[in-house]
Amino acid sequence: MPFDWQQFHASETRTPAVVDPRRRLRICLAAFVAVLLVVFGRAVQLEVTQGAGFRAEALRPVEKQTVLPAARGQILARDGSALACDRKVQAVAVQYRWLQEPPDAGWLRATARARMSKADRKDAAKVAAEQAKVLAERVELERQLARLCGLSPGQWAARAKQIQTRVQRIADSANGRRQSEAASSSAPLSNDSWAARLRRLLLEDPPPLRIVVAEELDYHVMADDAPPVAVAEIENRGDRYPGVKIVELSRRFYPGGAQAAHVLGHLGAAGEGELVGRMGVERQYENVLQGHRGTAVERTDRGGRVLARYDRQPPVAGHDVTLTLDPALQRTAEELLQSALQRRAIRPEAAEPAGGAIVVMEVETGAIRAAASAPAFDPNLFARGGSAELAAVLADKTHPLFDRVCRMAIPPGSTFKVLAAAALLESAAAGPEERFTCQGYLQQPDRQRCDIYVRQGVGHGEVALADALAVSCNTYFFHFAGRMGPRPLVDWATRFGFGRPTGIDLPGEATGTLPCPENIGQLEGHAWRTADTQAMAVGQGSLTATPLQILCMMAAVANGGRLVTPHVARGVGGSPPTQRCEIRAPPAQPIPELQGKTLRSIREGLRRVVADPQGTAHGTLYIESLAVAGKTGTAETGADRASHAWFAGYVPAEEPKLALVVVLEHAGEAALAAGPVAKRLVLRMEQLGML
Repeated sequence: MPFDWQQFHASETRTPAVVDPRRRLRICLAAFVAVLLVVFGRAVQLEVTQGAGFRAEALRPVEKQTVLPAARGQILARDGSALACDRKVQAVAVQYRWLQEPPDAGWLRATARARMSKADRKDAAKVAAEQAKVLAERVELERQLARLCGLSPGQWAARAKQIQTRVQRIADSANGRRQSEAASSSAPLSNDSWAARLRRLLLEDPPPLRIVVAEELDYHVMADDAPPVAVAEIENRGDRYPGVKIVELSRRFYPGGAQAAHVLGHLGAAGEGELVGRMGVERQYENVLQGHRGTAVERTDRGGRVLARYDRQPPVAGHDVTLTLDPALQRTAEELLQSALQRRAIRPEAAEPAGGAIVVMEVETGAIRAAASAPAFDPNLFARGGSAELAAVLADKTHPLFDRVCRMAIPPGSTFKVLAAAALLESAAAGPEERFTCQGYLQQPDRQRCDIYVRQGVGHGEVALADALAVSCNTYFFHFAGRMGPRPLVDWATRFGFGRPTGIDLPGEATGTLPCPENIGQLEGHAWRTADTQAMAVGQGSLTATPLQILCMMAAVANGGRLVTPHVARGVGGSPPTQRCEIRAPPAQPIPELQGKTLRSIREGLRRVVADPQGTAHGTLYIESLAVAGKTGTAETGADRASHAWFAGYVPAEEPKLALVVVLEHAGEAALAAGPVAKRLVLRMEQLGML
């Protein structure tokens, strides 16, 4: 068969349909050139429009502002001694990355690589080994620091976690705002063309990177008021404690510990690094005591070299506050209270937590000379932060933070008979010499009885008003209060300040409860009865009062019928009188329509409470060289619990200068429990020359 060479030649000349590689190269090159042109154009555009600004910014020093804390004003006693002041303490501060858990990956890698040679940094296994070594150092560092600072590993970890939570919250907030701003400024519009979106992608700035806030680079205090041995160890052997330094801080200090703790109060956190008063004078006079913080500026170049440091705004210290408290009498009152509570604690029937209060006030001015509440607390615990001692105070069932002087409202018992006597005389329900025969009970032997009948099965016999006060005859007040009715009793209680705050310059004062026909339904669920008037006349029923309210009542009887406003602040400014601005309490207000003859009858009865051998306080409070006037009060509490023991009075009886109240919760009979405490308190006043 002949071979067709022409057809073979034609088939050989046909080429396959393939893409020319040179065409591909031209397309890639064109795209690459286009991208370069865009980048170059962007660079030129930035140079032309913002180049000078970028160069100026690179040369501009970096300014870092720090807050300069202001010294808080002192709280001074009457004699100028410091009850609360600021003091410098040494604190252990740790760089945040050494506390962060789990450790920051970038910090861990950078710390490990900084310790290695350039050659070793290229070996992944060696880098990993060095990172493990850094982690082991972290654990050992925490153990050593906790031991030096007197903290348990759990306490150290808890403080580190608290710091990390705060820093993380700040960082999340800052980055959240930045991301939101970036998203809102770069969000594409629905009608944007693809060209506009491409232009935005190529020409606009990329999404912002995560901000590292200053708190992530700073040192944070882990233990303030560090022991001297810890300070010396860290300062002398700093190479063993990487990321740790000693800083000086200002801390609130209460030299007397628990002395006058409820009057002084304590500080608490109000914001980042800010402390404010949370109780007592610290809170009441916060605006006076708190200074104005300043600002310091540190200027550095871009390499971190310090160029200058200066104060942009110097801090301004707060003003001192001088109190009316007498330190010696205050200590005596607190010691007497503590001893009374210890005696009560050893009694077999003392099953429930209880406390007490002692308060002494000038009858003419209302200046508080001593105010003791027990159990007490040490305000320094709040300055030191979360310690085991502070946790124990907060969990204590005796409520040591509770100020029993102005916040404890309990039945006043027979001390309220002073008010009842004023209401009886002013309403003419009983005359000062009108007599009543006490058989020990009013109508039935098992109710409305006198204490003498409960103990001895007899009554007081014939008594007039002064007699009834001296021997604390319940049936006398039951009888005449029933005749008088509730209106005069409620009216005169209101005039003497019951049922409302006294106005003392301390926060959180209680009002007590003043029952009346209008609110008895809410208090006891029934309409007003004669028995309610009779119970109120002897300080029982729904009636409650604070030691301050009873104190003001006694001061009014002693000063001729004027209701004073108790106050603990005497002046603002320095301790020398020439540098102090006096704080004036509101002037005493005369009690409307209170007659002098009424006060004379009451004062005679109060004098005989102590001076008369039959008086309820004679056996425990009588002092031959000094006449004391007052009234005992044994307030029943129900539910088979011991009664509250009261004594309220004033000294000297003839020319009163100071009024006093002693009250012990669930301490039993007033004369036996509160009487001896009041006697030792009065003797101390005489010893100090206050009478």
